[in-house]
Amino acid sequence: MTRELVVFFDIGDTLATTVVDTAGATRLVAFPFVPEVLARLQAADDDARVRVGLMSNTGDLKLADLTGLLSDAGLLPFFVTDLCLFSSVEGIDKSQPAFFDRGADRAGLPASSCMFVGEDERERHNAEAAG
Repeated sequence: MTRELVVFFDIGDTLATTVVDTAGATRLVAFPFVPEVLARLQAADDDARVRVGLMSNTGDLKLADLTGLLSDAGLLPFFVTDLCLFSSVEGIDKSQPAFFDRGADRAGLPASSCMFVGEDERERHNAEAAG
């Protein structure tokens, strides 16, 4: 039987660097290893089906802005749209374990079948507190 897993990634400083130019335009620059890692997670496996999502604090950015940034960085195709949780859209952020509960609920899986990957120790602690 195939096990289903969801891996949620933070964006900034985990998958990409946020760059703001002198005109104030913001863009994401993916770290060189990221596309390969994400592609490997999506590859078919006999033991597990892995879906990939995002959990990120996004200030006041709108969903269309976030989608554009991810698309321009070449990252958007790797993620399941329904598993992209952005604080500016959800009205809650990663400082609260409830954000991570929402991710598991959205995935339709127990928290034990979800993983959060991010650079911030407090956020990882909140994910762990959510199960």
